[in-house]
Amino acid sequence: MPRKSLRALKKERSVEHVARVAVDLVRERGLAAVRVEDICARAEIGRSTFFRYFDSKEACFVTGAHHGHLQNALAAIRARPAEEGPFAALCNAFLATQEGWEAQRDILVLDGQLRAEFPAVLAHASARYVDWETTIAREIAPRFTAPDDGLFRSRIVVGSVLCALRLGTDRWLAAGANRSPAEDVRAAFAVLRQDCPSLAEN
Repeated sequence: MPRKSLRALKKERSVEHVARVAVDLVRERGLAAVRVEDICARAEIGRSTFFRYFDSKEACFVTGAHHGHLQNALAAIRARPAEEGPFAALCNAFLATQEGWEAQRDILVLDGQLRAEFPAVLAHASARYVDWETTIAREIAPRFTAPDDGLFRSRIVVGSVLCALRLGTDRWLAAGANRSPAEDVRAAFAVLRQDCPSLAEN
């Protein structure tokens, strides 16, 4: 993977900073009470800079709420044994990312509440999952026994697993989010194994 330029790294850090500010403000005031101007003031940026990074306050919040999730997932996938098939590697990797859930509980609960309340938050979160789908598909494609031209099969498997992950997490949230989400995520993956057994084939 080519190294990022200094300019790209600076932009990445700026985006992360503004997104963290948005999350903090939403925690303090609620999404409806937070304006783009409020985010800009606390992050010490202008509106034009904000809109170079994000198209809305909802997009900014989602970026902050989901920060690091993709990188953690990719690292967990790379840590799986090479002989593990793509479906098993994905499921086991996402289960591994549930460790230390207590540190993420509050932001996961807030994200779930806002996805349920604000269609724009749900739309941006869903779009982020689609972006992740392609990136993760590239990571697992080599695990298939046959070449996966165009990432077609990889994206189907990843999309199915991400859907199960989301539904398992939502069930955990609905139950109060007072224990590890691993149990609900594992149950969601079990449904895929039982009802869509071909997904687990290499």
